[in-house]
Amino acid sequence: MSRKKFSIDKILNFIDHFYKLKEIDRTGWKTKLHLKNSESVAEHTLSMIVLVMLFADYNNYTISKTMKMIKMTLIHDLGESIIGDFIPETIENEKKKKLENVAMQNILLKIPWKPIKRKYIKIWNEFNDNKTETSKLIHFFDKMEMVIQATYYQKNNKNINKTDIVPFFDSALKYIKEIYKDKNNKKNIRGGEKKDIDEIEQILLYLNK
Repeated sequence: MSRKKFSIDKILNFIDHFYKLKEIDRTGWKTKLHLKNSESVAEHTLSMIVLVMLFADYNNYTISKTMKMIKMTLIHDLGESIIGDFIPETIENEKKKKLENVAMQNILLKIPWKPIKRKYIKIWNEFNDNKTETSKLIHFFDKMEMVIQATYYQKNNKNINKTDIVPFFDSALKYIKEIYKDKNNKKNIRGGEKKDIDEIEQILLYLNK
């Protein structure tokens, strides 16, 4: 059976959103650390993929699970190519989720192949709902990358002190404790998942020394 013809323009319209992320700076670094040349959203995503790759290999994840995590990481901030990058203090979480969800639906609808389109929409919805082990891990890696980037800035910029990056550590640790350490969530966390979460928490605590 011959492959269905497709429009290169349609594919490029979708891929353009990934290139747009190269032009969007992560707002927190500019507003809180006053950096002129800060990490872009695309750079943040790349660093997250490195963390996912190493963590997956260390824990002997299957290729299928690893690839799903990488795909989820690649699209997790793609909506920001339309709505931009917000810091929590400037927008309510529910409002941001609505804006981002609409943006993602518009972006993913540009994919010309229906089976692939449905697959990516499913992955996005899973990440957005944040109920599965995979989605929880990607949210954790999102926080971990932020902490590692903050540590990098502090080590390589004489104008940034340890106290300047403490809020980033506090934010990441608070996220873990509030979302996954409370009594209501403990009973829903499986053994392997708990091990993964504990490992990430230990990394964050180590970096916060």
